[in-house]
Amino acid sequence: MAEQQKANGRPRMSALEKAKSRAARDYRQYLHTFTEEFEDEVERKRVQFSESSERMGRPPLSLKDHQEKARIRWDVSWAEYVKQCERDGVEPESPKHLGRFKAKDKAGRRGHDRVLYLLKYIRQQQRKANDAEQVPDEEYEKALRQTRGRTPMPKAEKVQHYREKAGKAKQEVLEIVANLPRSEQLYYKIYDLKVDRRQARMCINKPDNSQAVALGLSAEQALHKIKELDAQINALEAERAEALRKEKRKKKQSRKKMTPNEASEKPREVIQTAFDVAAGQNVEPDQDELEDLQRRTERLDELLKEARVKQLRKKIEEQERALRELGIDPDQVVNG
Repeated sequence: MAEQQKANGRPRMSALEKAKSRAARDYRQYLHTFTEEFEDEVERKRVQFSESSERMGRPPLSLKDHQEKARIRWDVSWAEYVKQCERDGVEPESPKHLGRFKAKDKAGRRGHDRVLYLLKYIRQQQRKANDAEQVPDEEYEKALRQTRGRTPMPKAEKVQHYREKAGKAKQEVLEIVANLPRSEQLYYKIYDLKVDRRQARMCINKPDNSQAVALGLSAEQALHKIKELDAQINALEAERAEALRKEKRKKKQSRKKMTPNEASEKPREVIQTAFDVAAGQNVEPDQDELEDLQRRTERLDELLKEARVKQLRKKIEEQERALRELGIDPDQVVNG
């Protein structure tokens, strides 16, 4: 059984391949710290922390600190890769070529993004609100009197505080997901249902776990819920597969080249639209821009005519060549 599982999995990597893959990944991550996208993300976290009223927790690292940590990881993995190359008697590749190694490898689980992080954050805040709400008032008041440090929130305020944080995260998720393709929206729904299924299974496998106790489901109830969730997940996965096929088909169609007629009609549509907008808004159209578009349209028509003539001439030559191969004089056929 173990041999069959091993055969079905990915091929075993050698020590050199492992060292090379680790070095390539760390090198790409080091380069990523110099991108504008990464810099914007670091700045967003810094602003979020500075504008927070509580400023709890550890302040976010600066961009230079992120770059230095990534450089240290890259130095260590590069040194290990070079040593492994020496052991195997292989010449190490340059970092430039090494960075391309498995750069497009999609193996493994999909990485967490902002939406997945927020979905987990929402569950955490909801769990904290429920835990605080279930504490008896007398115990909570007693804990308030015995607490050192800053004065804790009253029970009702604390519950409301956690629910507000969960509500803000939900709103951000809705704003992000609203602009995504249908397949991506379904992916996050499926992911959330799978988390529910995992927690329900916990009531069967680990009934003493705090999350299982909070759910309060018996083994029979958990099994029934798992079956319902499986049915929902299977339906959504089928819908997502169909959405992916449609999006792929649409993407291919958008890549198709325009026909000559469509290409010649495009500038005319632009000119007509400009006139329509100007007429609707009682604004005089920009004559220079319209004249430029008109010239480009005429030039495009000329190029299309030349292309059609060349294509027609080529077709005639192929037909004449075919007639000669059959022993027929093309001039006699034309003259009748």
